[in-house]
Order: sequence, then C-alpha cells, then structure tokens
Amino acid sequence: MSRITKFEYAPNWGRICRCTHRLQHRCTQNPLHGKASIIHHLKYTRSPLRRIFGIFLLHFPRRSVSGFEIPGWDIVTVCDCCHSNYYGRSSDKRSVHHPSVWRQTGGINNRQTWGKTWELRIKFWLLAIFRI
Repeated sequence: MSRITKFEYAPNWGRICRCTHRLQHRCTQNPLHGKASIIHHLKYTRSPLRRIFGIFLLHFPRRSVSGFEIPGWDIVTVCDCCHSNYYGRSSDKRSVHHPSVWRQTGGINNRQTWGKTWELRIKFWLLAIFRI
C-alpha cells in the first residue's frame, strides 16, 4: 500500500496569491487566453536555504508547500485551460501538467522541467514589466 504524503498551505498563502495576481493577471503560459485564475507552483519543495530561513521566521520545515514563494520565481499565474490536470497529470499538451513538462515524483517533490520553469519565469516577468 502506498503512503499518501499530506501537506499543508501556509497561513499567508492567500496574501501570496493576491500579490502574484496583482503583479501579473494574465495567463503566463499563453497570454492570449486572458485572465489567469490559478496560481501554479513551478516546484513544491522548499530549498534547504529557505527551510533554514523559515526556521528563523518560526515557520518550521513541516511538509509545507507554501509560505516563502516568490511570485514569478516559484509560482506563476495560469488559466484553467493551461492548468488542466487530473491528480497532477494532464493529457493536454498545452497544460503545465503534461508529463513532457511536469515531473510527478510524488509528495511535494513534483516540479516543472528545467526548460519549462525558465520559460514561465521569463514570460511572467515580461508580462508583468510591460503590463501586457
């Protein structure tokens, strides 16, 4: 029997989402899709440096997927179409959860591929800076 890893969102997750939407409100994957409705993690796990930093801010390194995300670096805005997934996977090639661009390794170790991560980061900041 497989062990299901439970994780939680930090109390400041709502604030981080609002901040990200304010920076860039369009779909990062395809701006022609219009307004984004979902905040997408490019990776879930926090780096060791961020876990240490979190301890100093009294956010201990539980199995948390959020709390110190940087908009445009760790998370981006996407529309429903581009975020389509079924338990972290999608057969739609346009989705950020398609197996060709999303590594589903279980628990909170899921992440975008290196190339897709950088593509989304660059698009996010270009859209945010030029207010497209």
